[in-house]
Amino acid sequence: MRNRTHRVLALLLLVTVFLWPGAAYAEGPPKNIVDETDKKYSYNDMVKDLKQFEKYYSDRVTLKSLGKTADKREIYCVILGNPDAKKQIVVQASMHAREYMNTQMIMECLERYVKKYETGSYKKMKYKDLFNKVAVYIVPMVNPDGVTISQYGIKKIKDKKLRKKLKKMKKYGGSYKYWKANARGVDLNRNFKRGWKKGAKGDFVSKPASERYPGKKPLSEKESIALNSLMKSLPNARACLSYHSRGQIIYWYVGQKGSLKKRTKKLADMAKKTTGYKLVAPGTYYPGRGEFGNYCNMNLKIPNLTIETGKGKCPLSRKEFSKIYKKNKTMIEKTAYLVK
Repeated sequence: MRNRTHRVLALLLLVTVFLWPGAAYAEGPPKNIVDETDKKYSYNDMVKDLKQFEKYYSDRVTLKSLGKTADKREIYCVILGNPDAKKQIVVQASMHAREYMNTQMIMECLERYVKKYETGSYKKMKYKDLFNKVAVYIVPMVNPDGVTISQYGIKKIKDKKLRKKLKKMKKYGGSYKYWKANARGVDLNRNFKRGWKKGAKGDFVSKPASERYPGKKPLSEKESIALNSLMKSLPNARACLSYHSRGQIIYWYVGQKGSLKKRTKKLADMAKKTTGYKLVAPGTYYPGRGEFGNYCNMNLKIPNLTIETGKGKCPLSRKEFSKIYKKNKTMIEKTAYLVK
């Protein structure tokens, strides 16, 4: 009798699979994908979460790789909304390795948007309609090799030649946890064309190190090349948010004039009101040094804000995450609405 029952149940399962092929595998998204309590939030954590977004919210996000790092990690970009939208905004984080909390914050923001895609709105405009008009290109971790070094030291760098060279590089601060550069010892936020190797005394060092080495030439690194290629591939990018840490301040003016200055200031005023962070006054900041934000504003003519989150020493304390998220969680929708 028991064997007959088992055969009947097996037959019912087989019939169900044939009638509805997805029945045996149907499942909804987990309640929470991004673990906001994760103390480090590594590259592997991010990749796992991005794959989950792609699996469960493929109608809302598109995942692609911009290339690979020197240690063969993918530089991921996730597109929120319509990839064919006429306008785009860009959000990037963790260009400096030890500032990886911003990756976790951006991923938490992304999860909020995919969950509320159909029901959420800003100023009576549904998210799905807003992001259909303005696609959001998010690079949550520009520097995955560097983040790995900051979190785990050089033992997690797979390439033996890279590890050997890293051992010889100077660690400012005395520990790998304070690492800012990539796995080749290049400070990516000194590696762009605008003002490359131009800056105040102390802005640069002459050889690969944990920070401030600009590379042998502009765009010498796979990560900066990938980000630059993304920016140039977008036909109508209207704004860029570049997340760094620390200071709770916003850099916005690097010498823009006319319409570009007005558009950047309008974006900056919105960000100030949203986050409560202070705007850095014109004339108090040197607009050089090969920084990505300067390059966006002055070379690409795309308004960019460099938003410095948090107050403490980097890597930031876990105690700061909740406040940082709350201050920045609506920045993407407000930026998209501003340029729509």
